Amino acid sequence: MGSIDLIRAVKLKANGQWQGILSAVGADLPVNTHTACPGCGGKDRFRFDDKDGNGTFICNQCGAGDGLDLVQRVLGVGVTEAAKEVAGIIGIDTRSDHLPAREQISVNGQQESHRAAQQQNEARDATERLKLFTARYSSLLSQVQQGEASYLAGKGLTGFMLPLLPDGSILIPLMNVTGTITGAQMIKPDGGKRLLTDSTKKGSYYPVNAPECVSEVIIAEGLATALTCHLIRPDALTVAAMDAGNLIHVAKHFRDQYARATLIIAADNDADNTVNTGREKAEAAAWAVNGQVTIPATSGDWNDVYQAEGLDASVQAFNQGMYQVQGETEMTSSVVIKLDDHREKERDPLIPFVDTRKEGLYYVTPKLDKETGEIIRPEQWLSDPMKPVARGMNEYEEHYLIVEYGRGKTKALPNEGLGDREGWKSLRRTGVNVTAKPAMRNILSDWLDSHRHLETWSITHKSGWHKGAYIMPDGSVIGTPDQPVLFNGQSAAATAYRVSGTPQSWRDEVARLADGNIFMMFAIGAALAAPMTGITMADSFGIHIYAQSTAGKSTTADMAVSLYGHPDLQRLTWYGTAYGIANEAVAHNDGLLYLDEVGQGADPKHVYKSAYTLFNGKGKIQGAKDGGNRPMENWRTVAISTGEKDIETYLLNAGVKVNAGQLVRLLNIPIERAVELHECESGKHHADTIKVNCRAHYGSAGRHWIEYLSAHKDEAWEAYHAAQKRWNKLIPANYGEQVHRASDRFAMVEAALLTGRIITGWSEQDCRDAVQAVFNVWLAEFGTGNKEIEQIVEQATAFLNTYGMSRYAPLPYDERDMPVRDLAGYRERKGGHDDAPVIFYTLPSAFKQEMAKGFNAESFAAALTTIGMLKKPAKGKGYQGRTPRLKHLGNTQQRAYVMMLIPDEEE
Repeated sequence: MGSIDLIRAVKLKANGQWQGILSAVGADLPVNTHTACPGCGGKDRFRFDDKDGNGTFICNQCGAGDGLDLVQRVLGVGVTEAAKEVAGIIGIDTRSDHLPAREQISVNGQQESHRAAQQQNEARDATERLKLFTARYSSLLSQVQQGEASYLAGKGLTGFMLPLLPDGSILIPLMNVTGTITGAQMIKPDGGKRLLTDSTKKGSYYPVNAPECVSEVIIAEGLATALTCHLIRPDALTVAAMDAGNLIHVAKHFRDQYARATLIIAADNDADNTVNTGREKAEAAAWAVNGQVTIPATSGDWNDVYQAEGLDASVQAFNQGMYQVQGETEMTSSVVIKLDDHREKERDPLIPFVDTRKEGLYYVTPKLDKETGEIIRPEQWLSDPMKPVARGMNEYEEHYLIVEYGRGKTKALPNEGLGDREGWKSLRRTGVNVTAKPAMRNILSDWLDSHRHLETWSITHKSGWHKGAYIMPDGSVIGTPDQPVLFNGQSAAATAYRVSGTPQSWRDEVARLADGNIFMMFAIGAALAAPMTGITMADSFGIHIYAQSTAGKSTTADMAVSLYGHPDLQRLTWYGTAYGIANEAVAHNDGLLYLDEVGQGADPKHVYKSAYTLFNGKGKIQGAKDGGNRPMENWRTVAISTGEKDIETYLLNAGVKVNAGQLVRLLNIPIERAVELHECESGKHHADTIKVNCRAHYGSAGRHWIEYLSAHKDEAWEAYHAAQKRWNKLIPANYGEQVHRASDRFAMVEAALLTGRIITGWSEQDCRDAVQAVFNVWLAEFGTGNKEIEQIVEQATAFLNTYGMSRYAPLPYDERDMPVRDLAGYRERKGGHDDAPVIFYTLPSAFKQEMAKGFNAESFAAALTTIGMLKKPAKGKGYQGRTPRLKHLGNTQQRAYVMMLIPDEEE
């Protein structure tokens, strides 16, 4: 077994076993407990957390990694040697080329079981920890008395009555979002602080006051800072988060509780440290909740400012130190000033500025009243509230400014459109009103463009896999992208991608009813395959399920698309243009596209063009208004289409010929009624139950599936290529080229069904049987031969049958006979009896322009030669022979294609 295969096999099989494996190599490690590092020997801050059963650990001295990394460090060997050691422990035969299939299949279930057990353990541990803490806290609470703390008196804070222990320590209760006391901090008179054992700090806080109306919330790190902020702004609700790392968790709780309130993070300025932790954590918290930060100008916290400057100066400094967080914005030099110089460095009060308020943006132009000496501040409204939060760039290196408006909504404005009519129109379309005054618009444009030092986001108008995450057609992001991502596209079905129910409820109420019904299972397999195509790089394809109205085609399609959202809202139609279909394909890149009822109102020619565009995966070349060409769109998608007729018949009835290649991209599958009705009394009851259930349980299973794929991309890739190999062996070599190409589509669906069993709960054998059964149905309709040759033979035969007696002059030809209109060639019976074959000498112009219409003439002739319908001359490279000597043309011979009809039994 190669090194890479060995390492992969070890990691797969060892999942959930790392604690025992590490014990076998001499490292007995408890889970989630600080202990000595078995690798570097460090005595503290090592923790074996074993996330998702991968043996993960964190060490402050030697770093972090997974179980195999830790085995390397314990044994002091390389990764291959470590893998061999682990292989011996868990029973992998390193001499074999492959991990046994049964062991690979068990890995998914093993990981899920371990993850569920880990979650149960964490919940149980939290409950047990709360019981232990409550007992300890109750014991201490019986000892406390209310009083003023000497610790606070030393900070200049008097008049605050707090619970004191007999030694003068403060006992501060910490509560969580439900108001339950989950922790406590003790502060000794000398300032020493520690959490009471078994306290839960994350998300817990101490409120220093409780105003009746909350319009402003101040979150500080420690108790003294929080009490100081309460003196500075007594009307605000003020809380202590206990440390910098907890600021973001507490801030998110208060944003959820008070959506309209102003949130202010009162940061500590750790400027004297190498890393300014106080400022960084405060800005991260403010960024997460659309809040503001206020930070002292010099190193220290707001209590230090209060002790040094007094209350009035602290109020002024608190206000002047406040700013809205804007990405990676650095503090300007005008803000970083000495504590005792802030009065001298105030902004010039007469300089005009843009003021950001809850009700909008205003341009303020301060003026000095010459009579009274007071400053008056005339203002003009610019726009509804919005703020620049980032800069953006798309895959074509086009630049954007990203603004936030409303309740956390974002909009990407092209840099080229800032300040022009189109830019303002795009803002108004989102609901942000903008002044109509040109002069004020110029000021607003300059203000927007002045925000240069912002974080850079990735902009994309395509859904699917992007920067390591998956973007849904409604713009929601699944997974953690390598870089912040903003979806700037638009789908007509964007509102469909909602969530109702859970992955388990979808399995129980939808997938269960499909089990045993091959067409329903296959359609769900196609839906599961959609996000896998971007991982496996498989081609776009679609399935067109057709039948009369009572066979359940819409029910089958609704079940499949309910994986990702509401079926009714996802349903698009073929009624539209190829350009519109291309836009939808981009918005459903690496995703599922639902096109319903091909025959209702759609122009067959438009359907033909749309289908070609959709599965070609590329848009048309378009010129740019400033010269050159626009970037060409491309996409990869899976489509589910329905109709009462197959696509080929539907188009042929309208006089549109379908290329064989298109019938391989869009598989025509005639479906039959469900046979496994489960507990339902009849087929109608079964269909009605599905109709209700897939409109009550939708969206969540698809999101869970995508999350799973994002963490198991290698497994998805391997499943597809294993299925490809299997199907390549299944298809006989003498089957037509199109059948071999179509087998890739069935392999993709099979791989999706097998990998997606974590979603559906179906057995492996049932999944394989469903795909095989649907393939047999498709093959019976499509045929085993070369479809393109069959189409060529059909077209040539139809031409000869239609015009053989009317446009082919009989030989020998008597010029006294009636002239032949639109002469296509000559016909001659070889032999005197009725069964003798008739030879048709087809003139080149009629052959190329009429008989071979829609095909390459040389390829058309070659195909006819292959099946014996066209006789190739013995000499020469071409396919044109010659007619017999034509007496009416002076015994000349003309070039012609020498053809004959083939009896049915020979075809």
